[in-house]
Amino acid sequence: MDKVNTRRVFFALWPDDGVRQKVIETFNQSPQSKLKGRLMRPENIHITLHFIGNVLEEKLDCLDQAAQTVTVDPFELSLDCYGYFYKARVFWMGCQVTPDPLKKLYTKLGNVLSPCDYDVNRRPYAAHLTLMRKLNKPGEFGNFAPIHWRVNNFVLVESIAVEHGVEYQVIKRY
Repeated sequence: MDKVNTRRVFFALWPDDGVRQKVIETFNQSPQSKLKGRLMRPENIHITLHFIGNVLEEKLDCLDQAAQTVTVDPFELSLDCYGYFYKARVFWMGCQVTPDPLKKLYTKLGNVLSPCDYDVNRRPYAAHLTLMRKLNKPGEFGNFAPIHWRVNNFVLVESIAVEHGVEYQVIKRY
């Protein structure tokens, strides 16, 4: 696929400034914040629902129209644990228990995106906010006061390559 004519996109939960600030403050108090790795830019922090990848404009239109059909009631998300993906070397913050409304949103959205040539990941959904990449040894995970996030929408985001990494731009809220 010609990358010049495509856009790299994903659907996500996008925290408001208050939640984002609490996440950053909490992470900065963790032992991992002192380790060597590539920190996520604060403005890029999110929870991915479905990573789509590079798409042509017509597929983007299909994805947008499909996402418009998904409705969910607002729900509470409690960020209350740290984790680490060893193979990917990613340190993250997430929830010990994924709330049912988030599971339903993930499933509903995946189902409506299928006709747009999107293959839903069949692994169990693991909601997480990536905090650091390329972290070799995460060390001990500390405890922290849960961060409560009232989720009332999801977004379509474009990943844009910039000089020092990527910049995420919200295209649309649903």
